[in-house]
Amino acid sequence: MRKVSLDYNFCMNDNLKNGIGVNDIDSSMGKVSKGFQRLNDMVESGEIGFPKLAEVDLGELIGFTKKFQGLYNDLIVIGIGGSSLGFEAVANALLPFGFNAFSKDKRGFFPRYWVMDNVDSFKVYSILEHCKPEETLVVVISKSGSTVETAANFLVVYDWIRKSNVDIKNHIITVTDSSKGDLRKITDMFGLDSFVVPANVGGRFSVLSSVGLLPAALVGIDIEQMKKGAEYFIQNGKSIFMTISAIYNAFLERRYPINVIMPYSSRLKSFSEWFCQLWGESLGKRYDMEGRELYFGSTPVSAVGSIDQHSQLQLYKEGPFDKLITFIELSEHDFNQTLKGDWYENYNYLNGVDLNRLLNIELYATEVALKMANRPSIKIVIDYLDEFSLGYMFMFYQYVVAVLGLANNINPFDQPGVEEGKDYAYGLLKRKGYDARRNEYEKSGKREEKYKVGL
Repeated sequence: MRKVSLDYNFCMNDNLKNGIGVNDIDSSMGKVSKGFQRLNDMVESGEIGFPKLAEVDLGELIGFTKKFQGLYNDLIVIGIGGSSLGFEAVANALLPFGFNAFSKDKRGFFPRYWVMDNVDSFKVYSILEHCKPEETLVVVISKSGSTVETAANFLVVYDWIRKSNVDIKNHIITVTDSSKGDLRKITDMFGLDSFVVPANVGGRFSVLSSVGLLPAALVGIDIEQMKKGAEYFIQNGKSIFMTISAIYNAFLERRYPINVIMPYSSRLKSFSEWFCQLWGESLGKRYDMEGRELYFGSTPVSAVGSIDQHSQLQLYKEGPFDKLITFIELSEHDFNQTLKGDWYENYNYLNGVDLNRLLNIELYATEVALKMANRPSIKIVIDYLDEFSLGYMFMFYQYVVAVLGLANNINPFDQPGVEEGKDYAYGLLKRKGYDARRNEYEKSGKREEKYKVGL
């Protein structure tokens, strides 16, 4: 059974002049407990559904994906934000680097994967240049079906497939709402295979639903083990989750404006990016649940060790006292390699050292360097990164942000700041029903030439 632990020595006032104390954690724990109870009540009432994903029977989904093995050379996932970041985090963590460059047999006859998220024509063009319509399976993911980037990329890919004269029913799968929305209408129109995004599961909380698990299974990930890891967290992870939530809350109350997540593994780079959406979109709120203005939240920053020791660490150690850093350590790494440095005098100190130990030594050294500069950090330790532990970590952080939001009387499940920008875009595109937004933009978006400079 995989183990996850929390080390919070280097955020405590025993070790730092500006650290927090046991009393701070105890005080925060009271708030966090209330937030935890509020979440449990919302889950039991059916209002919020992400914790229940750990109980879903995956047999149908697994059986469905198995029939595709070996049939397609490429998988294109069309989605953005919560519809793509989770899958990218799974693929980055669990598939080998350079997976798409492997031969078909070395990939286990699973397809290469490509993610169309941004409406960047260069990216879209490049992906389609790599693929052939008759050898490509497309998964379109959008709960509402109206997300403009997803709609635009889908239109491009649909036209690309249609022109090849293949049956789109054999090449397009959708993941969307069960009964409403544009993507559901298109699904029904063409009789496409489809999976449902539960109505009570928001996009950034959906990685353990068909949103993340369908494409993961299609590239050979053991999604049953991911589910078991999430389930194990719910059954056994309360102590670590409550403690880290109380620590985060204490630093939010101290108005630390930046929260850095820094795993010491390139395999968790995309997990950090997934975390940034989850944290920022859930906790960055102008109003509390009674409509009072409070401007709550902190800015999430993604870093990767040891790479960002050579870039961001300078700021973390000597810049403003405004950051809490969460390290993630892997006790064991795959494919270890021992160094041979006895042939060059200045590399003798590396002789016999393996890469995994070196990476973790870099982490330990960074922790202490930050401690000596009175910069607070905490560390999550995962004994080994696999489907089980990754599923655990997804559910773990979803609980953390949900409870932190509810503990502070904000809604961690909406995103009004995102919706307004979407509405202005719809107005500029002259979408029906958004004339008022276009008029607002034309009045408020004016720019004066005197404030422009260039060639």
